Amino acid sequence: MVIERREPISPRETATLVGILAIAIALRLWGLDQNGWGAEYYSAAVCSMAMNLHNFFYAAFDPAGFIPVDKPPIALWVQVAAVKLFDFQPLSLLVPQVLEGVASVWVLYRIVRRRFGAAVALLAAFFLSIMPIAVAVNRTNNMDSALLLVLLLAAWALMKAAEDGNRKMLWLAMALLGVAFNVKMLAAFIPLPVFVLVYFACAPQRWQRRVGDLLIAAVVLIATAIPWLVAYDLTPADARPFVGSSARNSMFDLLLGHNALGRFVSRSKKPPAVQQSSENATADTQAVANSADGQNGPRSVASRLFVRTPTGPLRLFTGQLAAQAAWLLPFAILALALAASGLRRAWPPKPAQVALLFWCGWLAVYGLVYSYAGGIMHYYYLSAMAPAVAVLSAIGVIGLWERYRRRDSTSFGLLLPGTLVVTMLWQFYIQASALGWTPGVILEQSGDWRGWLHFALIAGVLCACVGLLALRGRNTRPHAVDRLAAGCLGLGLASLLVVPMAWTMSSVLVAGHGVLPSADLYRLDPAVLEANPRVRGRFGETPDFSKLLVFLHGNRNGETFLLATSTTQVAAPIIIQTSESVMARGGFHGLDPVLTPESFANRVSTRQVRFAMVGDVAAVSRRMGADAAGQPITDWILAHGKRVDPKEWRTSRRGSGSELYDLRPE
Repeated sequence: MVIERREPISPRETATLVGILAIAIALRLWGLDQNGWGAEYYSAAVCSMAMNLHNFFYAAFDPAGFIPVDKPPIALWVQVAAVKLFDFQPLSLLVPQVLEGVASVWVLYRIVRRRFGAAVALLAAFFLSIMPIAVAVNRTNNMDSALLLVLLLAAWALMKAAEDGNRKMLWLAMALLGVAFNVKMLAAFIPLPVFVLVYFACAPQRWQRRVGDLLIAAVVLIATAIPWLVAYDLTPADARPFVGSSARNSMFDLLLGHNALGRFVSRSKKPPAVQQSSENATADTQAVANSADGQNGPRSVASRLFVRTPTGPLRLFTGQLAAQAAWLLPFAILALALAASGLRRAWPPKPAQVALLFWCGWLAVYGLVYSYAGGIMHYYYLSAMAPAVAVLSAIGVIGLWERYRRRDSTSFGLLLPGTLVVTMLWQFYIQASALGWTPGVILEQSGDWRGWLHFALIAGVLCACVGLLALRGRNTRPHAVDRLAAGCLGLGLASLLVVPMAWTMSSVLVAGHGVLPSADLYRLDPAVLEANPRVRGRFGETPDFSKLLVFLHGNRNGETFLLATSTTQVAAPIIIQTSESVMARGGFHGLDPVLTPESFANRVSTRQVRFAMVGDVAAVSRRMGADAAGQPITDWILAHGKRVDPKEWRTSRRGSGSELYDLRPE
């Protein structure tokens, strides 16, 4: 196992770290404007929250505060602050996540360096900076960038607490977990068992003291996690937004239902693409994702946004799931084996042992949860596993290198080149599984850039292994031999990063999906790039509602809401373009019991609503039952409204299934 090192920071190390952070910034900022407004659902909420303190506190989706988003507000508060500083524009919403991602790289470096030394810390930071899913998530206005940063800060405090028995640092770690809870609710508590176990097992205090510290820590965690939820639910229902994705208009119901059972427990046998949360695609993308692709043509890019892999112990080892973060997994596995062989029965454990136990637990608990979670599963969830994979992979690389340099142990000298070869084969497996490539397909690609990727991978790894084997056991001029061997290892690692970097660039060179970020080399396939937009996807584009908006503004007569839609998917881009209130009467998917026909009729009679849209439910929402859930209000609209001629408001044939009704035609 790599031992603890506390050498001073050298100018070379500082320069290397600056270079790594520069790479992290470049990958996250390059072409960021092509992603448009990112997740329009959250972008509309930021627009609304920036208008007044009421919307700011309650995380209102629309300017009128009709419904909120389905997450606590802290991550969105950061985006609101950016909007206040730099106006409401796409980069104001996206750049905060870029900074959070780069900060996560730096925090990981600081955590690892104290316990494993500069080499491991720099390598772990570099692995995280280029990891495909980390880059993809940091280029959106998704909450997971903020969540990971806060979790890493909590990990820093927890490790300090476990090493020194410092109860104040333990309580700080729990307070930070409470903050993370207010970023993404129970998703922040997945590593909580690891925090408790590491402190209880490793803190150099009597067990009674440790138990007492953990009990107080539980109080701190609750005290920082739930005040916003309590304040929300204690506010009279008519003085705050209706809680979307909740049957009882309660944040605690949202917490335990949609954001707990809905995430981890399967409640139906519908196809996985149907079991999506409010973190789903726009209406147009969802329709594409569920459309049948031609057997002779390329598949739809949007159809690859959804995780369809069944639960089980090998779930994360298949296809696109493994491609998000697991390219160097053999090194991480070797790190676990080397660590187990180097553990000493000493009390208290050394900081390196505490840290190693922590990162192993982090990887294990996330792996178990995401392997067996039967509810909602998305590729970007794996960004939470990225730090552990990066750290353990770096420990594996440096640990194998140190054993290779021990020339008195020939058996250990074979582990390093052997692991390089195994990792190369593992990467070929990921490629084949994720993209459906056979050896014949790979041979057909030998003349284009994909063939050069594989050539660089094979040639680089084999040359590195030949060099390492040739230098193994040589004792003459050891410093020169070490430099040559280090060069061979560098060549091997660089070759193993060629394909992962290609996956990373798939979210840099091509617009990514704001709500469902992921890396996918398929998007760079020449056949996909040359195909029509429905195959490539319309990521980063905002629907054209110009003619509809001209009609609505021209016929508005003081109503509170510019329009009433079935879901948030049409409402969000209109709010972004106009900063006007749009009523998403059924919440994100049109399933929320926000209104009854009577309450909707009352809003019409009190001149809150005049125009309403029907038939605007996306394919996924429709298959989830949105049409049935919204039918009573739809019937009322059809019975009491007058259909508006589509020529007056419809821009194109897109969305031709939707109809606009005037509820006060007089």
